[in-house]
Amino acid sequence: MTENDISKALGNHLQAMSGILPIYWENQDIPLKTARPYLVTQVVRVSRRELSLAGSGGLIARGFMQVTVIADLDKWATPAMTIADNIAAHFRKGTKLTENGGIVTILDAPDILPALRDGSDWRVNVQCDYEAS
Repeated sequence: MTENDISKALGNHLQAMSGILPIYWENQDIPLKTARPYLVTQVVRVSRRELSLAGSGGLIARGFMQVTVIADLDKWATPAMTIADNIAAHFRKGTKLTENGGIVTILDAPDILPALRDGSDWRVNVQCDYEAS
C-alpha cells in the first residue's frame, strides 16, 4: 500500500462523516478570513517495515492522522471539543478502510489532545493511530 493510498483512505473516511466541516488538507493553504469552525489534517508517517527478511512479504506502515479543529475562542472549549468527540467516534478502534487493494486499520480509540489557544483561534487535535498493509 502506498502512502498516497493511506492518505486517501483516511481522508475519504473523514469526508464521509455526516455534517462534516470544511477540510483543509496538509498540502493546501487556508484562505484568509476562513469562517470557523473548520478542520486541518496532517498524516504523520511513523514507520514502514517489511514483513519478511527476503523483502517479498509486503509492507506494514504505521502512523497517525491528526485532525485539528479550528474554532473561535469561547468561555469553554465546548464547541471545538464536541466536534473533536464526533471525529473520534467516527474513527473507532478496529475500523478497517480499504484503498487500492490495501487495508488501513485504526489501532485504538483516537486521542483528543489538550486544546490550545493560537491568537483568536482555539485548536483541538484528534490523533487517529493506524496500521496499513
